[in-house]
Amino acid sequence: MQCKDFNNQLASWSEEARPTHEMQQHMEHCPSCRDVYARSKTLLDFIAEEKSEKVSPFINTRIMARIEEKKEEKSWVANPKWITALSVALLLLGFISASIFTNQSTQTFSNSTEIIASDYYFSENPGTQLEEIWLNSYQYE
Repeated sequence: MQCKDFNNQLASWSEEARPTHEMQQHMEHCPSCRDVYARSKTLLDFIAEEKSEKVSPFINTRIMARIEEKKEEKSWVANPKWITALSVALLLLGFISASIFTNQSTQTFSNSTEIIASDYYFSENPGTQLEEIWLNSYQYE
């Protein structure tokens, strides 16, 4: 028997399987395959030991209760479509409010200039104040 055949037969083993006569003869002459067999046997023994341990019969109930608790505690998660829609709506609201406030401030500015112009031109002596400032600025030259 070759090592390749030995490994193929070892791979198809189950927990209760015993090595064949050919496998035992090969292990006597091949230390590498003997080591692989020992490791496989240790692994299969460990698996059998783990399977034999008893699990609490109520573990399933406890696990399911915790899963249900997690479902009840589920936090609110925003849908990305709603976030996008609200962002666009807020952006449009910002543009609309900006245009409203800009129109009001323009109207206020035009109203204030009209008030100043009407006060200046409809006063009794509209140019006298400017003339006095101009004359006083050149008086000391």
